[in-house]
Amino acid sequence: MALATLTKTGRAAIAAAIANEKLYLAWGSGDASWDDEGATLPSLVNATALMAEVGRRVVSTVGFAAPDDSGSIVIPVSQGNNGEVQEARYSPSVTPTPYLYVLTKFDFADAANAVIREMGVFMGGSPAEGLPPGQRYFLPAEIADPGLLLAAQIISPSINRSPSVRQSVEFVLPI
Repeated sequence: MALATLTKTGRAAIAAAIANEKLYLAWGSGDASWDDEGATLPSLVNATALMAEVGRRVVSTVGFAAPDDSGSIVIPVSQGNNGEVQEARYSPSVTPTPYLYVLTKFDFADAANAVIREMGVFMGGSPAEGLPPGQRYFLPAEIADPGLLLAAQIISPSINRSPSVRQSVEFVLPI
């Protein structure tokens, strides 16, 4: 017996369902050994959390994207042996597609002076009770339920955060 095939429109429907949930982008310090030249990085397929989360922010923008060689959304996908960054380009889409677009704009003070080696997109979850209304950045101790980890990435080279830089992070998640 053959399994059913998940169609492109089915994947677009899943992306639309995810887009309707509360999403967070978390970042963490990971493992310092990941910075070593030639380090073997762990698989994140079975990850349910970041190794060492330092905080998370409610996602600023959620939408859909479509592959487009001339698109304005540019996502790094790999780095060649000579250090050249390989990119994928997308254009925004007003209709659901199998490509979920996530943009998070961190504030200057978010994880100021931290070394960021990992990031993850979480769906659902909830902050602890008693926090100020409208708070959008949360430390690990301020999270009651972390939600489900949808996607995770090890950042190489790591990012040395500075309180004088407002970090923005874009993801396109193929569903």
